[in-house]
Amino acid sequence: MNKQIMKTKKQVAGILILLVLIAFTFCIYLRDYSLQELFRALKQVNMVYLLAGLGAMFLFVLCEGMCIYLIVKELGYKTSFIRCFEYSNAGFYFSSITPSSSGGQPAQIYFMNKDNIPLSVSSITIFYVVYVYQIVMIVQGFIMGILCSGTAIQFIMKLKYLFLFGIIVNTAVILLLFGLMYSKKFVPALVSILVRIANKLPFFNKKAGIEKKLTSSLSSYHEKAMILRKHPRLFIKVFAVTMIQMIALNIVPSLVYLGFGNRADNFWDLITCQSLLTISVSAVPLPGAEGVSQSGFLQVFNIFFQKDTMILAMLIQRVLSFYVPLIISFLLYIFTQLRVIRTSEHR
Repeated sequence: MNKQIMKTKKQVAGILILLVLIAFTFCIYLRDYSLQELFRALKQVNMVYLLAGLGAMFLFVLCEGMCIYLIVKELGYKTSFIRCFEYSNAGFYFSSITPSSSGGQPAQIYFMNKDNIPLSVSSITIFYVVYVYQIVMIVQGFIMGILCSGTAIQFIMKLKYLFLFGIIVNTAVILLLFGLMYSKKFVPALVSILVRIANKLPFFNKKAGIEKKLTSSLSSYHEKAMILRKHPRLFIKVFAVTMIQMIALNIVPSLVYLGFGNRADNFWDLITCQSLLTISVSAVPLPGAEGVSQSGFLQVFNIFFQKDTMILAMLIQRVLSFYVPLIISFLLYIFTQLRVIRTSEHR
């Protein structure tokens, strides 16, 4: 019960921090605009494109659910696509309210374990999803940067330090996850170092044989990792689905642009900018990269949007890609939590 209370407190704290950041961001960017001006400008936007933007974000979450489904199925465990969609939705929600999206993966592993999916399977599944996601994010940005090199150069000149930070951190994450999944020496060495550090802490409960227990668990984990390694077709499938997922995320500003009645001449340039912006802000240690995403959008997309619609375009893009999906994911998370509670009570 105490653990549940602690989890609830952390969740509430994350939401409150995010709300403060949102309020602060709105105060900065909307201080010179009245609600009447914003609503008047909003009436000029084609709602079909805005609905398409929400559809793209739904596809974003759906694709991750598909990736989870493909991996779990490959590992020989029966589950439904609906359950995998629930795990994906929980990941989106907790990633949105925690710094650097750090809460998403533990939440997914938690719900998978509640559905009797072993820790060795749930952990390798989520690591694999994140691993491929990081690769696709950089690959797609690289491809778009080559196709629209002039736009990419303009972007890098404006946000060079943030972009460099994103590249370094995301590359480091890829290498770390590769080591966690495929190296037999990396994980035991890491566990040994962590246990050694923990044993020196006064509040750490020095249970006998903790390192042995962890090593035993890791052997099962590596067994599942080797299964995935022996199935290169799975990587291709997950990579392809994740490419669709990343396109769905990066296409939202383009849909907002078209929604303002602009022609599709800059369509690929807009996707290029958002692809590079996604890389740049993904590692920012703020819930949902709140504030940084808006600032980056205004600095980069001002060459496409008219000055009088720039702020509104940024706001709409953020509402479509973050605020509305966050609310929907929270509601779906509640249903998932209630389902887990009901299932636990009947056992």
